[in-house]
Amino acid sequence: MAGCVHYSPRPLPPEQIAAAFSARRLDDPQLRAAVDTRLPDRARDWPRQGWDRADLLLALLYFNDSIREERATFALAAAGRRTARERPNPTVALLTEYAKEGNQFAGQGGGAPLWLWGLTPDIPLDVGTKRSARIAVADLTAEQARYDFMEVLWKERSAMRRAVLDVLMTEREVALLERVHTDREAQLEMARRRLDAGAASHGDLDRLVADAVADEQRLHDARRRLSAGRSALAATIGVPAVAVSSLPLKWEHLDDPGDVDQSLIANWRDEALLSRSDVHSAVVGYSVAEESLRLEVAKQYPQVRIGPAYTWDHGVHRLQFNLSLELPVLNQHRGEIAEAEVRREQAGARLEATVATAYEEIDEALRQWRLSLERVADARGPVYEAAQHIFEATQREFDAGNSDRTELVAARVARSLAELQILDAVRTAQESLAIVEDAIRRPLEGPEINVAEALSVAAPPEADKK
Repeated sequence: MAGCVHYSPRPLPPEQIAAAFSARRLDDPQLRAAVDTRLPDRARDWPRQGWDRADLLLALLYFNDSIREERATFALAAAGRRTARERPNPTVALLTEYAKEGNQFAGQGGGAPLWLWGLTPDIPLDVGTKRSARIAVADLTAEQARYDFMEVLWKERSAMRRAVLDVLMTEREVALLERVHTDREAQLEMARRRLDAGAASHGDLDRLVADAVADEQRLHDARRRLSAGRSALAATIGVPAVAVSSLPLKWEHLDDPGDVDQSLIANWRDEALLSRSDVHSAVVGYSVAEESLRLEVAKQYPQVRIGPAYTWDHGVHRLQFNLSLELPVLNQHRGEIAEAEVRREQAGARLEATVATAYEEIDEALRQWRLSLERVADARGPVYEAAQHIFEATQREFDAGNSDRTELVAARVARSLAELQILDAVRTAQESLAIVEDAIRRPLEGPEINVAEALSVAAPPEADKK
């Protein structure tokens, strides 16, 4: 009994969990130590003047509860490797009885009663295909859990990237729309004065009111989306919303989604079809189904048990040897074998569907990315250049006293609306780039590349194979 594992209670009261979650902050000393270990060149940059995606990725790996849950699932599957290698324990039966003949107890010494007793062990033979197939299933299941864990890591990283992008782009959108809102109010005030002076019509004022109402609605919608984006970022990292409510975010080259050499993309596409974690998981899943079928086929052969025994019978020492096995007279394990065959077919179909989906996702993501880059170029093209040129010319005329404030404000509004079109195009391009990264399962730019190894999972420790 000294070698037994003892139970240690670890209760988790709900109020304790809630309090611990509420206390999570991005200035946590343990998080700081983890970030400094991964990013030693930034160890002195505390408090952060701006959190980029590398910092946030490490915070996500530290706090995110979905990752923690999936890590536990991976650890559970890895622990199953040791269980599969353990040999079944033998059992021992102790037999006792009274020996009696007629009305007298049989035995020696004037018919004194005698106890008969025996010792019968039962030792299962765990050898051959059953054992090897069981171990293979456990090893493959652990490997599949590893790829599933990597898939969860990548999805959480992608959600974090999208949340950061949404917050930064929406902050810019709110700033532009607030400027437009201020200019709209100035336009309305000037239009009312001109109407009172008889220099404008009610139709002119009505059109300005309609434009102001539409822009004000866009502003309120953008503010609402900004709040939701901050909450989404907090949920992805795994901290309360208050922890990121005023968090300074940083994204270098946000306005320049850039392009990537087409030959590199072609290579990445070919590699992704073989290296995507979901494809690997489907491949291993088929191998699990294959080994499970082999195990079920092996189970149709009887499990052999040996039982050497000892019996003391009225002073006579008896040694026995028992051999037991299952008789397949009622069923021959055909039902379980048939189920395993169907599961193998199902796993094969899932593998083919996963590969086909990956191929389609990669090709479509690349097409959409190229289209979004063309849209960015168009948004920065003649329309914006004309709006910028008109505003600059109007500004010079206004400064020279050759135009009134109405024309200047109208030109500034037109330029702001053109900038909103560029902002929307850049957002679409960055979202398309995120889709490309999802399709090939690798970051293509940004500081995350420096900590990309954090998205990989080491294989579990080698189980005892003895």
